Amino acid sequence: MNTSRRDRRTGLTSAALASLIYMIAAAFLLTATPAHACVLCMPYPKVTNADQVVGSGTAVFARENPARPFSYAVLETFKGRYDGSAIPLFLDSTTARALQLYPALQVILVQNGPGGAWRALGMAGREYQSVMRQVAQWDKSSKTLAERAVFFATYLRHADRRLAELAFLEVARAPYATLRDLKTSVARDDIYRIVNDLFHVEWHGLYILMLGMSDRPDDIAFVRGKLKTAAEYGLTINLGAYATALIEMTGADGVTRLAEEYFVEPGRSHAELLEIVKALSVQGTGGAVELRSAIVEAYGRLLAHHPELAGNVANDLSDWKVVRFVPRLREILNAGVGLDEASRFAIAMYLSSADEGRSSKAVFTRSGGLR
Repeated sequence: MNTSRRDRRTGLTSAALASLIYMIAAAFLLTATPAHACVLCMPYPKVTNADQVVGSGTAVFARENPARPFSYAVLETFKGRYDGSAIPLFLDSTTARALQLYPALQVILVQNGPGGAWRALGMAGREYQSVMRQVAQWDKSSKTLAERAVFFATYLRHADRRLAELAFLEVARAPYATLRDLKTSVARDDIYRIVNDLFHVEWHGLYILMLGMSDRPDDIAFVRGKLKTAAEYGLTINLGAYATALIEMTGADGVTRLAEEYFVEPGRSHAELLEIVKALSVQGTGGAVELRSAIVEAYGRLLAHHPELAGNVANDLSDWKVVRFVPRLREILNAGVGLDEASRFAIAMYLSSADEGRSSKAVFTRSGGLR
């Protein structure tokens, strides 16, 4: 990556870029411990319409009641039992006009249980209705997030925008290992169409990860180019997703390049560093696990140059039974500089786990195995 023009990093600090930053979804998320909660976290409700239907007691399709304008009349009960009582929801004029213009549209309504409150989930066309009928057969434990992602992946580029958005939300919260298996579900041209569309920036992260499954030289060059720009200007928009894609495409070489560019070279922001850590963690945990030894080496460079981020890698080191950093993390914990309570806790848990591992002689080797 080219860093010779670092002085230009502030050149994109504009109102337009600031607006994009707030629109974009974070590629990855750290919780307070700080471990990953999801691969992609979008600025959308975390509860999808599918969740609402699965969790409901009764689900129906409805349209405007011709005898009572701005109220609902149930046309079909596709889950549970509807008791025939009036549904105390107001049908707004915008929805009413859409229903008049498009006779195939119906509104999804759900009720938690008998006598419970009703909730409108929006309009659905014929195929969306068909999908909801299938979802209504699930219970809360019948489908994992991975299984749901596989089901919805075929609808990612559906002509019905509402159905495509539901599919996006379902697929985007799947484990990364599942996303790797979905590489044939979306056409390459569709991936580029989304990634280059500034009107769908909140969708970019997922499609960047899908692009990372390619081994085409031009796709690799595209990802490298995006990372070169990000490094030059200090950008964090989709940095985690592009870093994950680079590792997927180039293996240990990508890990080394990212570590040198971000962990070793001074002047990187906290936000930039976190995005790279998230990418390494996702790959080491749910992606290219054969690269763990390279990722551990990268973590070592992070600990040497950015001890304040020790808590962000402690969970991985513990889960992967890597005990070689016990002295360094104990030193960082004792110094306590720049550590919040969550980081202190994560490091303490790592040290405790490592002590137990040592007692059973579990040592992580450079080849990535345990001995």
